Amino acid sequence: MPQPTILIIKPSSLGDIVHGLLVANMIREGWPKAAIHWVSGNVFAPIVRACPVVDEVLIFQRNAGAREFMRLIREIRQHHYDYVLDFQGLVRTGLLTLCARADKKIGRRDAREGSRYCYGQRISLPHTGRKSHAVDILAEFLPALGLPRYVAPHLPMRIPQGYTAHGPYFNPILIFPASRRPDKNWPFYPDLTIALCRNMPDNQMIWAGAETMPCPHAHGLQNFTNLTAATTLPELLALLAQARLVVGNDSGPLHLAAALGIPTLALFGPTDPSQYRPYPGDDRQNHVLQAPKGGFENLSATAVLNQILKLLPKNCF
Repeated sequence: MPQPTILIIKPSSLGDIVHGLLVANMIREGWPKAAIHWVSGNVFAPIVRACPVVDEVLIFQRNAGAREFMRLIREIRQHHYDYVLDFQGLVRTGLLTLCARADKKIGRRDAREGSRYCYGQRISLPHTGRKSHAVDILAEFLPALGLPRYVAPHLPMRIPQGYTAHGPYFNPILIFPASRRPDKNWPFYPDLTIALCRNMPDNQMIWAGAETMPCPHAHGLQNFTNLTAATTLPELLALLAQARLVVGNDSGPLHLAAALGIPTLALFGPTDPSQYRPYPGDDRQNHVLQAPKGGFENLSATAVLNQILKLLPKNCF
């Protein structure tokens, strides 16, 4: 068939957008000359723009009111699409799908808030159901487009060059000590960081993330830098691309690192790694430590340190 025009609706969050981009990359491989547009939240738009898979980004201004929502609908309706794919499955994304001018409107059968009634075709969950990985759930859209149900693990991204806003960092260990949900936050990152700095004095340890987080007792450590709440998303992308290892909770930056092919160590407490671990689960670069009995208080800094030392080449020490 002729190369189609496709609108993907996935405004948030960072990790979910990365998962969606992995699937969009497969659409691009199947249809190299397709026009792929993406509805993204304004906060995450820099990451979508950095991915050459996407041709045009339409901005979803969250909490901007009805007037802004109607502006986005008018912008969407300026195009006629062969396919609209609602990866999000909530009421606002369902309404955007319903209002779009398109031949086929496809969404998730498990969509919430009544949005499932906005689609002409609904995609079922994989055979493993709701326990499936988020990427595998979105991969079910591919057969609806006549494409194989396969997702390559890595994404092409335009990495910002010459990142010197906070000094040149060569192959740091990048640590993300926070996530959006407090129950996903492992409490011993300061202890781990101090131990890493002392065990690996020639290596740089960097904290990063959207929220400011102090690292107690880290003052005076020459190989530690706290960049929490100090980087833009493009700068974060550049930092990730330089990292030798990324350590963190179940959070968006960890999924982005995995998509870039950077080794990861994900720390899980009560959430299920089979659903939310960096993709793919059988990749030798993506590692998981699950807290015993699902309680982060049972996962010591020493256990995480020992795992990191096993993962890194001996010449790092």
